[in-house]
Amino acid sequence: MKAISPTEVQAQAANANLILIDIREPYEYQSCQIEALKIPMAEFAARFSEFSKEQSLVLMCQSGKRAEALANFIETEFAAENIYVLSGGLNAYISEVAPHLTCE
Repeated sequence: MKAISPTEVQAQAANANLILIDIREPYEYQSCQIEALKIPMAEFAARFSEFSKEQSLVLMCQSGKRAEALANFIETEFAAENIYVLSGGLNAYISEVAPHLTCE
């Protein structure tokens, strides 16, 4: 599993092959919105085939723990090499690069 920092994600925001994926549950989106593709953790494996091997997929949850578990699963089950975890999750992203976001 590879990690990527919030600063690195922000620096690569214009890179069309870097896809930020919010794996939180829909009820969690209500309290905090971030510009990312929203695919709940339970649905991600079934939708993994929608992405190409050229795309780098950055999984994000609130703290990074669920994203780490999902990344390990996807790498094991699909032999994926293009999976990254946002270090520290949404909490770190807000703290490091988006302090204007407020989450309840």
